[in-house]
Amino acid sequence: MYFESEHSDRDGYMAVGTVVMNRLTSPAYPDTICEVVAQEKQFAPGVMTRVVDPKAGPELDSAVDGILRGERHPGVQNAMFFHTDGLKFPYRNMHYVVEAGGNVFYEKRGRDGALQTPAPLPAYEVAMNYVSDPRLSGPVQFAGVQPFATSTQIDVLLPEKGPIPRAMPDVASIPDATTTSAIPAAPPASTTPGTVMPPEGSPIALPTPRPAYNSAGLAAGHLPAGG
Repeated sequence: MYFESEHSDRDGYMAVGTVVMNRLTSPAYPDTICEVVAQEKQFAPGVMTRVVDPKAGPELDSAVDGILRGERHPGVQNAMFFHTDGLKFPYRNMHYVVEAGGNVFYEKRGRDGALQTPAPLPAYEVAMNYVSDPRLSGPVQFAGVQPFATSTQIDVLLPEKGPIPRAMPDVASIPDATTTSAIPAAPPASTTPGTVMPPEGSPIALPTPRPAYNSAGLAAGHLPAGG
């Protein structure tokens, strides 16, 4: 499409692509696109190996995608042949249909007007065959263009049986040393019930010893002075 249309535009790409697909579905030609394009003395030399200008990639990719999904150049119709515009040939069976991308396209018809080559299948049948076949519906690759690298998928094996790990405690629920030191310590509990401890640093009054009394004197009614 690119080299045969002289690097023209999408209209030229579609015209050449339509011829390729018409040949693909005709019993007179090979059964695959690559075999049709690579057939000897049919298309430009080196079309299978020459490098495509990256600048033409987006427009060319759009044309290829359309061709594989059933889009066709409306003027090409059933044509399976073309040559460079401006050339002249004396053959009477060359029935010209359209000019596109620097080429003129023609059908080979007899004197009765019938096609001399088996007619191609309808475009929608070709599109359905390509879309339904996963080997043919992938991205289109051009000669000389390296495909993008893709990431490698790695399968992870999990144990069939085993203990379920417990969830780790929430870090926010564990007090740190700073929080703990800010809490005042509780006073020690008293060992004797009812005992009141004086404040620290206060003077303590000691009790005066009680005098010893003679039990005999108490019985006689004698009390010591000051007692």
